[in-house]
Amino acid sequence: MRSLTKIEVTHTQIALAFSTANLGEVRFVKEISDGWFNTVFEVAVDAGTKYIIKIAPRESVKLLTHENNLLATELDFYRIIKEHTDIKIPSIVFSDFTKKIIPSPYFIMEFLKGERLDKIKISTYEKSLVNSEIAYVFAKLHTISGEGYGYTQTGLKHTWKGALLHMVHMLIADSSAFGKRCKVGKKLISYINKFSYALEAVPSVLVNFDLHPMNIFATNENGKIELSIFDLERGFWGDPIGDFVAHEPFKSFHKKSIIKAYNSYAKTPINICKAHEIRYYLLLAYLGIIMQVERYSRFKGFKKFFSIAYILGTIGYLFFTKKALSNLKKLSK
Repeated sequence: MRSLTKIEVTHTQIALAFSTANLGEVRFVKEISDGWFNTVFEVAVDAGTKYIIKIAPRESVKLLTHENNLLATELDFYRIIKEHTDIKIPSIVFSDFTKKIIPSPYFIMEFLKGERLDKIKISTYEKSLVNSEIAYVFAKLHTISGEGYGYTQTGLKHTWKGALLHMVHMLIADSSAFGKRCKVGKKLISYINKFSYALEAVPSVLVNFDLHPMNIFATNENGKIELSIFDLERGFWGDPIGDFVAHEPFKSFHKKSIIKAYNSYAKTPINICKAHEIRYYLLLAYLGIIMQVERYSRFKGFKKFFSIAYILGTIGYLFFTKKALSNLKKLSK
């Protein structure tokens, strides 16, 4: 998918990046165009080994506030996960922030085995195993405690309420900077203030916030399914309930089958109660607003209406915000 944030990179630049990293001579380059933000290529070298090179947006592109320096934050999350858990993630083999070879920061990581979860064929029974594995990943991520709340790249806050308010205010400001209004953002601010009591005891843990099938690789060997996760671009420190938003996002909170599996692994269970529902729908609304506002930095002009990414972003924004605000209204009675 094409977007304004993606950078044009030549084969020569990629070859020089791999030569600098001492990874061999580049024999094959293929763009992986599914993402909407960074520029990503699959690269094979003369030894037959495959890698992924991920390149940040051009410096001249106007990004959302929390997207600035995002590649560095993502690398830090990979490091933290590797140090504190046994979650399978790609090994980072090289990174370069000098902008001398490619005019944007980039990193090179190993090519994961298996297939993307949305493309792999699995039985009903195997799907239950996958859900259990995802629940395990969530539980492990949530053992990693943060020193504050919110985005590392925009400054951590002392409370989850303070961080969530800051996160929404940033999106409202970004929307305004693109000449657009963000009415839903203002409604969400009012609900965050209204439900302050539900946010008081929220722990600060590492939240992926984007763990859906397109960001999971799976191997299925002799009935044993193993998952590897990647793409930590939406990660933040805060409410563990946030990780249940992107997983089966069109299901209501109380219908998420993964919660039972998660509670079998987690030290602190997620309950189907009013306070936890409030926290879930606040974050579902937040995801909807991200999908609303990020379209302004990704696409422009008439052609955007023919972009699958733009259409999906619009559908997600409308569905998630409507569902979230409707449930928050009910919970406020």
